[in-house]
Amino acid sequence: MAGGYTFKGKLLLSIILFAFWVVLTATAVLYDLVLGAVCSAFVAALTVALLGRALDPDITPTVLLRLPWFILRLIWEIIKANYDVAKIIIDPRLPVDPRIVEYHTFLPGDLPRTVFSDSITLTPGTVTVDLDEDVLKVHCLCPYHEEGLSGLEEMVAWLFGVKKDG
Repeated sequence: MAGGYTFKGKLLLSIILFAFWVVLTATAVLYDLVLGAVCSAFVAALTVALLGRALDPDITPTVLLRLPWFILRLIWEIIKANYDVAKIIIDPRLPVDPRIVEYHTFLPGDLPRTVFSDSITLTPGTVTVDLDEDVLKVHCLCPYHEEGLSGLEEMVAWLFGVKKDG
């Protein structure tokens, strides 16, 4: 079983690295493609040999297929947050009420929680200060910024295929 996972992990990592190679080289010349495939397989094998695994078990083909759409949605959330923070800064009353809130997430595992906390930090007006088990401490520029945390959490849950209990 572990050998099967290792092979699947190596194969998936090789495919990801090869896709990255193709994007960076921007060429379809046979020599470059073969060189990229060989280098990708070598790096995947070396990674498994040194780290004992190829990828985090939470990174599945489904996650990789959903990732581009997640990134687009996250960029849209960042644009909306930038606009909101710009409105706050331009307002002569400067309507800020900074606070640190505790947010309990239902996301399991380190990777989904890390992606969630990093997504929060990428959106202007909020910064993840601490992540301890399922509790995030988030600095919010305004009280209503806390309301957007659940939307980001749902996006990350969708990315990893996590369903909220209850």
